[in-house]
Amino acid sequence: MNPVHLLRSYHRFKAVRTFLFTFFLSTSLLITPVGGDVPRVQAGKVKSQSVYIVKKGDTLGGIALRYKVPIKTLRKWNKLRSDKIFEGQRLRINSVSTRWYIVKSGDTLSEIALQWNVSISRLRKLNRISGGRIYTGQKLKLGSFGDPAKKPAIHVVRKGEALWDIARQYNLSISEIKKRNHLNTDVIKPGMSLKLFESSGKESVEKQTGEEVENELFEYKVRPGDNLSAIAQRFDVAVSLIRQLNGLKKNRIYPGQTLQLRPSSLDEAVHVVRSGETLSSIALKYRMNVSEIKRINDLDGSKIVVGQELRLKATKPHIHIVERGDALWEVAQAYGMKVADIKKLNGLTSNRIYPGQELQLGTKPAKSFGIYTVKKGDSLGRIARLHQMSVADLKRTNHMRTALIHPGDRLKVNPLLRKGKEWLKISEINWDDLMGSSGGFKKIKTGNGPYYGNRPKAHRQKDRRYYENAPLSLWNTFKRARKLQAAFDGKISRMGRLSDRLKGWHIVLDPGHGGLDPGAVVANLDGNGNKVYVVEDEYVYDIALRVYVMLRLHGARVTLTLLSPNHLMRHSDPPVQTFVNEKNEVYNSLGYNKGNKRAHWPIGGRNGNLSRRVDIARKAFKNVPQNRRIFLSFHADIDHSAPNAPLILYYRNRRTGRADRASKYFAKSMQAFLGAGTVIRGQNLLVLRNNPARIRVMLELRNLAYTDHAWALRFEELRQRDAEKVVRGLVEYVGKKG
Repeated sequence: MNPVHLLRSYHRFKAVRTFLFTFFLSTSLLITPVGGDVPRVQAGKVKSQSVYIVKKGDTLGGIALRYKVPIKTLRKWNKLRSDKIFEGQRLRINSVSTRWYIVKSGDTLSEIALQWNVSISRLRKLNRISGGRIYTGQKLKLGSFGDPAKKPAIHVVRKGEALWDIARQYNLSISEIKKRNHLNTDVIKPGMSLKLFESSGKESVEKQTGEEVENELFEYKVRPGDNLSAIAQRFDVAVSLIRQLNGLKKNRIYPGQTLQLRPSSLDEAVHVVRSGETLSSIALKYRMNVSEIKRINDLDGSKIVVGQELRLKATKPHIHIVERGDALWEVAQAYGMKVADIKKLNGLTSNRIYPGQELQLGTKPAKSFGIYTVKKGDSLGRIARLHQMSVADLKRTNHMRTALIHPGDRLKVNPLLRKGKEWLKISEINWDDLMGSSGGFKKIKTGNGPYYGNRPKAHRQKDRRYYENAPLSLWNTFKRARKLQAAFDGKISRMGRLSDRLKGWHIVLDPGHGGLDPGAVVANLDGNGNKVYVVEDEYVYDIALRVYVMLRLHGARVTLTLLSPNHLMRHSDPPVQTFVNEKNEVYNSLGYNKGNKRAHWPIGGRNGNLSRRVDIARKAFKNVPQNRRIFLSFHADIDHSAPNAPLILYYRNRRTGRADRASKYFAKSMQAFLGAGTVIRGQNLLVLRNNPARIRVMLELRNLAYTDHAWALRFEELRQRDAEKVVRGLVEYVGKKG
């Protein structure tokens, strides 16, 4: 071939190859970013390319973080077989116009902001979000992808970073950073916010206002005249927590400084394994070493399972690291302390605490332990998880060298039934007697019972669609349910009292769903990785009954909106024998049970008869002073856009935006007692609308969108714990009201 033609052919080949490579990158790619498989990022059209020359001490992860590019993508762009790089190496960085993030179950706006080094206000502005609520599958714009950091005003220190690394990343001198942040040494800590450049002032970190907002502020920009104590009190956060989150050794702050007010999930002490995650991806997400996670959790290998809880921080002497669901009163009683003492030690202005918060316990707190007797089929991991301990904690507490246990072994564990002055009596309630023979009906002992008169055919919920219809007519079902409940009430009346603190109050308890409406039915995993199914209405009915017992023992008059004809409180032994979806609950009203059409049974949805629950409450509250009426509706819904925590909903009119102030105040009071992470929100709910109660709220005690919530709901001990929290909060609220 002619050399000229050969040269032309070569140039055509190069042009085609360049076009194909550019076209491949310009198409929308789904790639896995830093942190493994947790987020999904979508790349836009390629704009240009730049080259980064590797410096001494660089890591591929650090470069990826600087350019906001996943490690996997950097390796792909540069045809790297591993993460190994060397000084002087030239790395190609492809700049693309826009990057997007696909929201996954459990994500929060603050977590995404921290993960991708974007301010929350920037995320809201880019995506036109007014609050902090996002939903699974939502596509969030993150800004430019592949461009180096655009001189942010603040850098949040990550694990493993030194002042020298940060100075080099932003082309600053160490002395400049120290001067701007009033640092006397080069020592910095993870979570510390370092001021890098003067902010333009055009983009505020958050809308700063003294008004109460439903979506609580995550960050706050210090104003002239502010001090740390005033900020802590204004936003109901402990001074010690603000210092912990921002790496402050003293209370000194300065105008323009951005303070993180509340922990994100990246600041928490526990990670619950999600589907598809690996130990490596979790380590990347939290900027930890795999070996560190394995050491803290006493893991021999790298195998982890969905729903497994991994500790991210080692327990320090005389410090309690708050987990989701912890309540201050529980922490105090577990360590034999007074709530007031813990508040004083930690500068708490209220009883509210947050996941990841480190609580000082003084010099030598005397921690109390419960005793757990090992059952057949138990594993050390399950026992540890049930009692909010790591396997390492459990082994250390019991002086164990291996994880080998045998049925009948007695282990020291964190107590589930809390002890205290008045509350000691709760652990003395004869719950077994309450689950004994009742109403003259034959008691049927089963792994998921007991049942009375008749039991479901299945020994467990078989799948999402499985259900069993009521064997009797509506009227006969109602008569049996009333008789069973009357016998139950008789037993409670003979048990004595816990107190008279609720005397004169009438409380209506509404177990969510029921009848023809099971609520959420979700798949979960047992300890061996086998599927089990959780039915919402069956479990919330159990929690409501436990609350019912304790409220009556405190002197309250209590009415249930729904009744069951064949079960009261139940337990599953083993927990794999889940409660079966029986469509047999009836309304606790004579007038609503005279017919036998489908529409006469309890049913939810738009065409349901939820208003009957309100009507039952109206009749129950007759002749009761308006300021002595409380209505609580219990749920454990499945909502991927809701938080991984209890949710208290009060009534808010959709059209006018007006909130039920009394119920909102009650919700705020309950927030601390339901545990760390609890969220309150106003919503236009039918069961709360036109409700005659002074206080009317819905309690989403668990969110079945999260694996660990569905796991916990199967255990009687944890349902009892949920019930105790509700009662404790209600009793304390009434005590304040007088």
